[in-house]
Amino acid sequence: MCWYSWRVPFTNTTQVSAVSYADLGGLGAREGIPVTCLWEPPPPSLSPALVAISISVSTVLSLLILLPLFLFRPNRCSAAWWIWLPVGTGTLAGITITYLMADDRSLAQAVGSFIVGLAALWLFMPFLKSRYRIVAFFKALPVLAGFSLLSFVPTLLVDRSGWLDLRGFLAALLALASLVAALALTFGGFSVRRRFGRMRFLCWLAVWVVLIWTAIASRFAIFGSFGSRPEWVEFVVAILVVSGITMALFLPLVLLSFFQPFYRARLFSLLNLPQPGGGVSGPISITPSNSCAPGRGSPARAS
Repeated sequence: MCWYSWRVPFTNTTQVSAVSYADLGGLGAREGIPVTCLWEPPPPSLSPALVAISISVSTVLSLLILLPLFLFRPNRCSAAWWIWLPVGTGTLAGITITYLMADDRSLAQAVGSFIVGLAALWLFMPFLKSRYRIVAFFKALPVLAGFSLLSFVPTLLVDRSGWLDLRGFLAALLALASLVAALALTFGGFSVRRRFGRMRFLCWLAVWVVLIWTAIASRFAIFGSFGSRPEWVEFVVAILVVSGITMALFLPLVLLSFFQPFYRARLFSLLNLPQPGGGVSGPISITPSNSCAPGRGSPARAS
């Protein structure tokens, strides 16, 4: 049992005196030696409008790191700028839903950073393709993880006051999410290598996302269950939630690749799949259908 006393306003750092109390039945003193410490109340919550403005500004600034990627020759055309449609809609929806569900600015900014990493992966696809899927995976992983973490650096550098700071955990989670996304793309392309279909690819992508997250999280669940009863229901729910968020962030860019010829050719090239209407498998060279022709504003049509 403890009692507290302070002599300064509640909104400032307060000197707190804590005294332990226990009735020992005549075996000793009831009260212990007072211990003095400094207590800092939680920071005042900002208004939702200010929080929304802050997240919007930081998200726009993080998206600016994608602009230099349009200087590369494969991206020097108007078709490459279609990437902003899924990036904008996905970032707006993802950050809004995440913040409303978790009420945490850092988590919302981590979602925006992961979308930046996915967009960088789509813009770098002409340089990541390979005859061997494992090579393409090892090329894609550092791009996705690097741009996601680079976009999250400003959030890590900002001073954070309060009792709980999850930014380090979120940075590690971004690295794990990048690993999951790169592996899911690789295995998803392998699963549809003989017969590609849009729904077929999306289903396989979702299956691999769930399986990979399960394989990663199961280690932590097993070690955490030592000495206590494992909470398997909570574990399954957590896996489904994080897998659903991953797929929701994937979906806008994958849909862009389904319906936009410029990015469809890039996705097929990265996944080492035959182009629609062609029967040639293996790595696909940069052609006018998946790169920008010099001196043209948009990719030329294949004859």
